[in-house]
Amino acid sequence: MNCFQIIKSVLDEAYSQIPGDDVNKDNDIKEAIKYLRKEYTSLLTGNNITYSDPITRFAYIYTYVTSHANLVCTLIEQDDNLGNLFNNSKVNVACIGGGPGSDFLGILKYLMTNKKSPTVKFQLCDKEKTWAESWYDVDDKIDPIFRISTSYLPLDVTKPDDWQAYNKYFQSDLFTMIYFMSEVYTLKDVANEYFANLFSQAKPGSLFLFVDNNNPSFYGWFDKLAKDNSINIINNKTGRMYLPNHEDKNDLEIYFEKFQAIGNPKITADVAYRVGRKE
Repeated sequence: MNCFQIIKSVLDEAYSQIPGDDVNKDNDIKEAIKYLRKEYTSLLTGNNITYSDPITRFAYIYTYVTSHANLVCTLIEQDDNLGNLFNNSKVNVACIGGGPGSDFLGILKYLMTNKKSPTVKFQLCDKEKTWAESWYDVDDKIDPIFRISTSYLPLDVTKPDDWQAYNKYFQSDLFTMIYFMSEVYTLKDVANEYFANLFSQAKPGSLFLFVDNNNPSFYGWFDKLAKDNSINIINNKTGRMYLPNHEDKNDLEIYFEKFQAIGNPKITADVAYRVGRKE
């Protein structure tokens, strides 16, 4: 399977778990897509997004994960620091807020496209435990030449008692934060301690990939944490990016047909991204 065939298989599994007939399922998913789009317009003032409902998870994977994975792949291809990391024989990646899968799927697409096959361990760090159900068997769905594994680390960045027990993932080679800091921005007062600890404890030489909405409040938070914790920003950009979607159309056609009236996965994004290295 390629990257988006994997997403198709995950959507198939999620769709089968939603109760009701297809008509009711499709209507519920359409409402969930509307709900997510509405909530994502209010990230600066607060949101009520929860991913515990399988309908919401399906809507998120369909609408956002394909696009965000494409974006991650594109950024790795454009940055030699990130690309060269995957020339190593082993790479450990910590995906902060990475339950939805955009981080590791984007890296997987990069590996497949560029025919690289290091042993890559992905640690998906997320408070929503049900995301683990989507991705736990992804290594069984790909060509065994790609030696990847995923494990789930259940942590809530707003609760010190929840995250302070974990520290092995600080030794990761790459930390990804894909559209995550904006989701917890209104909880910044309680979440900042987690990020400050992560940034300070990350091993020297490790890389950070931050991708989020192009808003100074979101990337400014990352930039300050980087400055305060000896993380050198080695690449950065803000602006609109156009995302390739030919694979999406081929592999997700059945769902495109169901939900095209409400809108297909986004193909453009107004983004801010940073690549940083811990000194």
